[in-house]
Amino acid sequence: MENESAAGEQPVLLRDRCSVNDVAAGAAPAPLTSPQRVREIVKARAARRKFFNEQLFADPAWDMLLELYALKCEDLRISVSKLSHAAGVPGTTALRWIDKLEQEQLLFRKDDPLDGRRIWIELSDKGLERMRAYLQHLSGGTAAL
Repeated sequence: MENESAAGEQPVLLRDRCSVNDVAAGAAPAPLTSPQRVREIVKARAARRKFFNEQLFADPAWDMLLELYALKCEDLRISVSKLSHAAGVPGTTALRWIDKLEQEQLLFRKDDPLDGRRIWIELSDKGLERMRAYLQHLSGGTAAL
């Protein structure tokens, strides 16, 4: 998935590195916790829309968490509008889910100091740890939620 909107908005590199370093150079296949594998999951979820009514698999909160996890691992952040697009939902629906995920302390909003109209969305430390633990659990790891 490319992180550029119709308005030409680009994700911005974060200053602080994500503590996720599961990808060994040249290792195959990448661990389930790697951003590459998460991107594969995101693509597979999006591909379902080609074959089935997208309403059958509507799960915007999960799509947002997957996207935010991959971005965090890649030292990127995303705007509200881009996250809405990544989750395949209208902006109003995305905002409701962002509110809920923020209440759960899984993500946080950050004002863009260069553009007062834009809000960045980032996975919180709690969100990162929960996503990592879940993905490790799926791949047979011993991490617990």
